[in-house]
Amino acid sequence: MSASLDDAPSTRGREPSSTQRGAQHRRNPLGVWGTLPAITAYGLLAAWLLSFLIVDPTRTYLSQGVQDQQAFEWYFGATAHNLVTFSNPLFSTLQNHPTGVNMMANATVMGLGVPLAPVTLLVGPQWTFLIVEWLGFTATATCWYALFARRLTVHRLAAFVGGLLVGFSPAMVSHANGHPNFLAQFLVPVIIDRLLDLGEPHARAAQLRKGLLLGVLVTWQLWMGEEVLLLASLGIGLAALAMLVQGRLPWRTMLPGVLIGAATSITLFAYPLWWQFAGPQSYTSMWQGVANNDLAALWERATRSVGSDPSISVVLSLNRTEENAFFGMPIWALLLVVLLLAWRRPVVRAAVLVIVASVWTSLGTAVTLHGAPTSIPAIWPRLADLPLFESLLPTRFTLITVPAIATLLVVALDWAIGQAVNRPVERSRPVARALQSWGILATTVVAVLVALTPMIPTPLWAEARPAVPAFFTQGQWRVFVDDGSVLAVPPPDICDMRAADWQAAAAWDFPLVEGYFMGPDGSGTGMGIRGAVRRPFSQWLATINQTQVARTATAEEKAQFIRDLSAWRTDLVVLDARTDVVAQRCSGAAGTTVLRRSVESVLGPATESGGVAFWDVRRWRDG
Repeated sequence: MSASLDDAPSTRGREPSSTQRGAQHRRNPLGVWGTLPAITAYGLLAAWLLSFLIVDPTRTYLSQGVQDQQAFEWYFGATAHNLVTFSNPLFSTLQNHPTGVNMMANATVMGLGVPLAPVTLLVGPQWTFLIVEWLGFTATATCWYALFARRLTVHRLAAFVGGLLVGFSPAMVSHANGHPNFLAQFLVPVIIDRLLDLGEPHARAAQLRKGLLLGVLVTWQLWMGEEVLLLASLGIGLAALAMLVQGRLPWRTMLPGVLIGAATSITLFAYPLWWQFAGPQSYTSMWQGVANNDLAALWERATRSVGSDPSISVVLSLNRTEENAFFGMPIWALLLVVLLLAWRRPVVRAAVLVIVASVWTSLGTAVTLHGAPTSIPAIWPRLADLPLFESLLPTRFTLITVPAIATLLVVALDWAIGQAVNRPVERSRPVARALQSWGILATTVVAVLVALTPMIPTPLWAEARPAVPAFFTQGQWRVFVDDGSVLAVPPPDICDMRAADWQAAAAWDFPLVEGYFMGPDGSGTGMGIRGAVRRPFSQWLATINQTQVARTATAEEKAQFIRDLSAWRTDLVVLDARTDVVAQRCSGAAGTTVLRRSVESVLGPATESGGVAFWDVRRWRDG
């Protein structure tokens, strides 16, 4: 491994060597104009996948992600608000007031939220979310395309297919339903490219400069998504181990630059990392349920893939944002052929190790087939309790698998193209040899198309989001809020983040009680939970919302609920006067009549204005 991963000379005398192909690549360098067609194609495909959201991002949302989109929009809004108010960027009390939210302990994507803060402030976090999603698809595919073309020195068509697979895999499309942090993977191939560059001899000054650049890139990725970097590091480590065993890793040349990069990123990210694990509202681990890949998920089709059966993917995955495998059956047959024909190439062996290790790990604590246990041993139990692994979902390890699969496809397709384009013409049998070469190319292209067909994505599904009441869009709330919080009824949580839209419409000028975020569970053990630690009043409201049965507060309950309002420093309690369609779909929630009757038993008759019923509770805020 030096400047190129295209490492093994061909065993066939007439196939171009890696040196020859590298010379061809250098004669036609990969520049802006050479990359523009790929960027355009990827960008158009990304726009098509997001077409239902692009129509009107402020009035629609990706509903198969439940309320994850609204959660990330809140992160973008809180980040922008912190910047313009010169507040601590690592913390916010705009949710879970007054206790607040540790921004570093959440997937806030500040690496993109900060540069896009002007967009958030000018046109809203909904547009920021859309831009990040489109950028995630397009830039990730483009950067992998550039890496394949540059470091494997392959034909650009082969590199394009590789970028297409990585940038628009079923896992990427699935996470696009609500996890833009997993779409923003475009720095991973750039980091790999810089690592490979460190394998070339450099003067000390250049080595220092390149190491510093690597450290800055790693730090930027940490600000966009720590879990993506962790998974990428595991994949890179596996590939590096395979190349080292084969004597293809110039580790002595790379080591100084790698150490400089590590020191740089540790220096730049040390304080944010301390804040994440030791700052206010921090936690050390998050309990995860069963989140493995069933064996059948490896060859079935994802929900948003052509020809899929959603009833199958629903059973085989945790939810619609965690369909991390679903490669289809044909791809495995093609990979087996590639493995048999190109096993001698070190890069192929490295890719196979990554595929086997990541897929096996993704099968979780017990390997199952259609839910039934198998005799295949699991390796996740040996990893689950290790530092950094305890909060990971094993199903996500197949995100490491995708680039390795793409590498094998790129190698196969480039070889076939080379057979047709670069094979010398034999004078004795020119027609026969040409037909053979082009026949190999045609067969390979058909095989690749068949292999990729089960992964062809379909547009993400979007639905209308509840309109923000005029009470907030027209600023009526300002009369009733001094410097306290707003309690939405029911309190915002994983099923209903509608109040975040109210807050965005009000330019984040009031904080919310509770919300949807990750924070400590209140036990003092360091365990984290999704959402706030409930107080009696919010738990009472949540129970009513789920059971659809109105309740009348007792005198004792009323006294406790008033104390809760004081603890939250609440100025205003608001109930949207419309039926809660979002929460009904999520939890079978109650309509507004049941909730209103229950709250009135605590706070008295409501006032109606601007499409909401509300209660001015400032008289109880300070106890």
